[in-house]
Amino acid sequence: MRDFEVVIEYPDSPEQIWQLLNDSGFLEFRWTQMPKIHCQVRVEPAGARTWATRAKVDIAQMKASSPYGKLLPDQLIIEVVEDWGDNPAPGLVAQGEFRVRLEKVPLRVQAETTLEPAGGGKNKTLRRVSGNISVDIPFIGGKVEREILSYLQDFARGEEDAAARWLAQ
Repeated sequence: MRDFEVVIEYPDSPEQIWQLLNDSGFLEFRWTQMPKIHCQVRVEPAGARTWATRAKVDIAQMKASSPYGKLLPDQLIIEVVEDWGDNPAPGLVAQGEFRVRLEKVPLRVQAETTLEPAGGGKNKTLRRVSGNISVDIPFIGGKVEREILSYLQDFARGEEDAAARWLAQ
């Protein structure tokens, strides 16, 4: 199990970003913006301020560049649950939990997430996601965790780009 923290900077006010992160259209759109990824996405409400995204992702081209790619199927079923709780701490717009699970792959992500105004500007918002990732594969799980963590900044930049494109529409 490895701990991580990633910070995503959104190019709009906290109120706008709160709406963005609760818009099923955007939650689906951001998956379609990932380069080299072809997927089918379904986003559903899973309670008050909770969204469950289920993506069927074709990774055949992408996995060829990974030393651990042969351990993965050509298609992944990824489930992401973003659960924004009630009553955020002072100074926060929102806070909650972020969970990722893959079918038939022993990987889990469990994290806390917060949404807050960026210091000094009304048109920037920060989302912090901090938690841990666990890959339960004997002997190589730790190596796989490290490789996945090496891509976190790419995923954060992809989220920022998708938000900027969505907001520009």
